[in-house]
Amino acid sequence: WFFQLKGPEKENVLAEFQDALRQADASIFREVAQHPELHGMGTTLTLAYTLGANLFVANAGDSRCYLFHGGELMQLTCDHTLAQDMIRKGLAPVTQRGRLHRHLGHIVTNAIGGSMPGVWVEVHKAILTPGDVLLLATDGLSSYVPDERIEFTLRTEPDPKIACERLVAQAIEQGGHDNVTVIVARYET
Repeated sequence: WFFQLKGPEKENVLAEFQDALRQADASIFREVAQHPELHGMGTTLTLAYTLGANLFVANAGDSRCYLFHGGELMQLTCDHTLAQDMIRKGLAPVTQRGRLHRHLGHIVTNAIGGSMPGVWVEVHKAILTPGDVLLLATDGLSSYVPDERIEFTLRTEPDPKIACERLVAQAIEQGGHDNVTVIVARYET
């Protein structure tokens, strides 16, 4: 039905994504109620959907969505981690942010499932222009490859498949031991 959306229906996409992620969260907790050994089971999710030039993004957790637009890399989503939550609330001095990320950046505070029911779904809408590049990536990339290197790779490699391979290789070269999942999509029309 997404491909048939027009006018005001199109604006409901973000609400539909939020509802779907909340349903997934509730489903995990129903499963945990029947199988207590699964307590704490959960996942992060970052998804993107395009309809024409409209980009819709939903996020829960510490995977990221980036948009490379006009030669500049922009992180569209926020990390839902203890470190980032403290920074957003002003509880971390600027001088301590790097240290905070190293020690608390792996503690996810918002996920589908996990230890507490009730996922918060971050949503975004943007307009794409030809040549824009979308990057979805797990923290296995963002924890090991700085944004500057990610930006350089997307700027210099036009082929999405090769860009993915290079980004994954960079994360592994930097000691990435976490799962490194990368999706690159180039918007042409």
